[in-house]
Order: sequence, then C-alpha cells, then structure tokens
Amino acid sequence: MAFSSLRALIGGGGGGGGGGGARGVFGGGYDGSSFLNTIDYITISSTGNATDFGDLTVARSRLGATSNGTTGRGVFGGGMITGGTASNVIDYITIGTTGNATDFGDLTAARRGLTATSNGTTGRGVFGGGHDGSSYFNTIDYITISSTGNATDFGDLTLARQNLAATSNGTSGRGVLVVGPQDRFQTSSITSP
Repeated sequence: MAFSSLRALIGGGGGGGGGGGARGVFGGGYDGSSFLNTIDYITISSTGNATDFGDLTVARSRLGATSNGTTGRGVFGGGMITGGTASNVIDYITIGTTGNATDFGDLTAARRGLTATSNGTTGRGVFGGGHDGSSYFNTIDYITISSTGNATDFGDLTLARQNLAATSNGTSGRGVLVVGPQDRFQTSSITSP
C-alpha cells in the first residue's frame, strides 16, 4: 500500500529528506508560486498522510538532507531561495521531537541541487555537488552532525554537477554519490577526508 499525499507539496525532487529510524522527515520545496519552509514527518512503519513537524529557518527548495542515525539529529543544507539564489544555510532538527529547525552553520559555498548522506556510525555527514546559478560544483563538504558549526572541505567529486543522489551503508563508512544522465558513480570514505 502506498503512502497518501503529503500535507504540503514538497516539490518534485526539490525537497530533502532525513530519517532517524521509525520517523521519516521531509523539508522545504516549491509549490509553483512560493518556496516552502515546511517540515513534515511520517511514521515509516504505517501508511498515512504526513503531519506538520515545524519550519526550516529559511524557505527553500533543492536542498540536501541527512541524519546521523544514532542520536536522531537531522540536518538540511543548501538549496534555492527566492530569486533563484543559492543558499549556504545548514539547519538541524531532533527527529524524535517536533518543532522548528535551528541554525547549524554554513556550507563552504552556497549551492542548490546538492545531495547529502552520512555514515551513521560516527555521525559524519557530507554534502556534495550543486549549482549556484552560474557554476556547477564538485565540492564535497563534511560536518559532525551531533555538534553545530560550519562545514569543512572534504574533497571533490569526479565531476562538477547538480541534482545527484547519495546513499551509504551506515556501517563501514562508505558513501556513494550518484548522478543520472552521465551514468557515473563515485564512492568515497565518509570517515576521513
């Protein structure tokens, strides 16, 4: 059985999601006329509509999101804000407790259409790729999800690009960042830059 519709439209492919076990969280998006700061959540083990969680600190779409999987903290980074401007904002939430996001810090560069993943074991999160309105990025940033602060340079993707996907196995610290049209993938160790 499929999930019912989300309470607020989270922009096709433009919102970010993070999980912390039983709860899935969706944030941001674009509804055709406005950028959204909406955060919704679902209980993954049961079907049904999303419920309001709170708000991001900045309304935006095309952001990346991930969680640390150990303490239930989720982070949202980058995105596109009003006027098509790229954002460098990183927000965080505690996935098990509803409420508004709080400022975490900043990415090394403002960008939209980026992706994020984490290793789930040591709490390191990475944001990769993106576009700032004029240039594509091969940048990979990292953060320690359990603390706050600005992102640090991790390294570079093999190609500068946006709208890519990421995943990790959550145990050995290996992450995969994927982009569609070029049918290329790249693996990176998330535990060390």
